[in-house]
Amino acid sequence: MKKIVGIFVLLFCLNACDDGDFNIESFDFADAATNSCNNGESGFFIYKINDNEALILQIPEDSFKNEITPAETPRTIDINSINKVFYRLYNGTLSANVICNTIPPATPTVSNEWNALSGIIEISTFVNKQVNETTNASEITGYTHTIVLRNVNFDTGNGNQQLFTELAFGDYVTSSLRQGNFNVNIAKCGNNNSFLFKIPTIGTSTPANIPPQALTLSIDPSLFVPEVTPVNEPRTALLNGSSNLLKLIYYNGIISNEFLCLTEPPIFPSAIEEFISNNGVAGESGIIEVTTTIEYEIPTDNLSPIIGHRHKIALKNVTMTKSFPVLPIQVNFNFGNVYEFGEFVILL
Repeated sequence: MKKIVGIFVLLFCLNACDDGDFNIESFDFADAATNSCNNGESGFFIYKINDNEALILQIPEDSFKNEITPAETPRTIDINSINKVFYRLYNGTLSANVICNTIPPATPTVSNEWNALSGIIEISTFVNKQVNETTNASEITGYTHTIVLRNVNFDTGNGNQQLFTELAFGDYVTSSLRQGNFNVNIAKCGNNNSFLFKIPTIGTSTPANIPPQALTLSIDPSLFVPEVTPVNEPRTALLNGSSNLLKLIYYNGIISNEFLCLTEPPIFPSAIEEFISNNGVAGESGIIEVTTTIEYEIPTDNLSPIIGHRHKIALKNVTMTKSFPVLPIQVNFNFGNVYEFGEFVILL
């Protein structure tokens, strides 16, 4: 922290002009959180608050794409009359209500403002994952956008200017689409055992980042032999991108079992994001296991008549890679050591 302040002081000595009572040593937002206003609307901007100071970036919201940037190759945005950077000093302590309010409160008020005349905004994007240390399952939770301002030249007022060759704004985090609760029964299209799917319940209170979605499994139906498998000896196959393929698909509208069973789905709802399973490697990853038992009528005992066979599907070490939209750098997650896809009964 002392080094950062020291750099600012040095820059001030090299570039300083008369800026009134402003103290360059207080220009420190390293520990401040990044927040935003007007998400999904015009006038979007992000900001950082340090007591009575605010650093504001007003740039298009889609500047923060949920796409990993290549190493040493950030996105760049020129600072101009559309892409703006402000520094403001207020005469009182700030809050989000002050910054985001379309009708500014009476207090605090701006006592000093710097407007950036030129410079470049650099944005480097990284994926965030939440990992279950027990199961090794991971989920993409969002993206971190690290922002650096380079060669930014501020108009400090009264014809004076202040140049920063490098100013670390900090991180801004955007959320990603999240998985719903797939702890639901397997569904099929009639008697078709080669295409299985699960649709989690989506209600009016479901968060916006958990959209309608489906987990689908195209699977070789020969795995469902009407014979009991020996203990600890399931039938196995590998995910292969065709006859055995797992997909996680997010949609822009409510879907149903009937929708997924249509041979020619309508234009709406349509997929907004899709992940597909990586091909399996024998003994290592992308493994399908099917365990078969006998299904009896209720109550289930040895005297009850057999009505069919219950097939339980487990997926081992399955990695899912985003296939749509196509990205320059792949994004993936893992369903963990063992993922219980579910079970269903094939009647005699």
